[in-house]
Amino acid sequence: MDIALFNLMSQNRADESPAEILGMTVEKVRLAEALGFDGAWFAEHHFTSHSVCPSPLMMVAHCAAATSRIWLGPAVVVMPLHHPLRVVQELGMLQALSGGRVRLGLGTGHQPHEFRTYGISMSERTAILEEGWDIIEKGLTTGRVGYQGRHFQVPDAPIAAFPGTMPPLFLAGGEPQLLQRTARAGGSLFISQGHRRASAARPMREKLLAALRAGGLPETALRLAIQRYVFVTDDESERRQAAEGMLRFIRTTLSLRGEEPARDGTFMRSIPFEGEPSIEWLLENAPIGSAQLVADRLAEDFHILQPSHWSLYMGFSGLPAPRVLAALERFGEKVLPTLRRLSPEPVRLAS
Repeated sequence: MDIALFNLMSQNRADESPAEILGMTVEKVRLAEALGFDGAWFAEHHFTSHSVCPSPLMMVAHCAAATSRIWLGPAVVVMPLHHPLRVVQELGMLQALSGGRVRLGLGTGHQPHEFRTYGISMSERTAILEEGWDIIEKGLTTGRVGYQGRHFQVPDAPIAAFPGTMPPLFLAGGEPQLLQRTARAGGSLFISQGHRRASAARPMREKLLAALRAGGLPETALRLAIQRYVFVTDDESERRQAAEGMLRFIRTTLSLRGEEPARDGTFMRSIPFEGEPSIEWLLENAPIGSAQLVADRLAEDFHILQPSHWSLYMGFSGLPAPRVLAALERFGEKVLPTLRRLSPEPVRLAS
């Protein structure tokens, strides 16, 4: 089981500056390395307070200099918003800088306002990603980038920094051909379980398996990477505040899928939606609370969903940075050792 810290880098409060958020992210990654996490992910988003990080590769480069063991990666490079020639060269450079500690997350993107602002058609996002992937793979494995496609035409050219191999690959996207290609390459498929119990997330896993079967792949080809929101605290007041922050985060995430997100400047508004979970439901079901509660929820996920990777997000609460760092430390000291002891054999919980 591979366990990584996810960093969205949201601006939750007006009294937080981007410099403070990014600086605290580096501190979280250093702490995650000291606690024994395997890796750290950095998000890419644009034009809202949902994230102050438009360039996860810059965060990888910065954190590579601040760490020595932990692997680092973008989760994800929104490939349709980038020219692959820059991405392939920066990935090669990052592998050299980090001593080969880079993981690569690729995604199609899902926020219409980002595509509209960049002037990119969302309807072409899958095709653009596939061509970009071709160029990245060719460049990193052969050191050359010549390519003739519908979206990119690249004359044959060498690149100076190339590792000779692709970094371990993770995909965020739902198109069957991308799922199948990732599985054939030995990569992992991301789903966001978020606040859901494992039983509610099982249909997402089944959808991935159906796509693999349709492509002639065995179910054993599925390497499932799950993004989960967790917060460890024994303080009931803090626990409720974290649940309130989770609900705000769920609302924001959903609204970003609309044509125009509800925002004041860059700051996202918290807009209720039909069928949203209550705070009481989150306190009962989400992995927010004591180390034992969080460990039990994640063990349930492990046995039912059988992931090979967890991407764990702890910054949704909106609480001040020192309290988030304390929750991360509690997770590392009290929950992470329990997760390491989980049996890799699939064990079905009683229904």
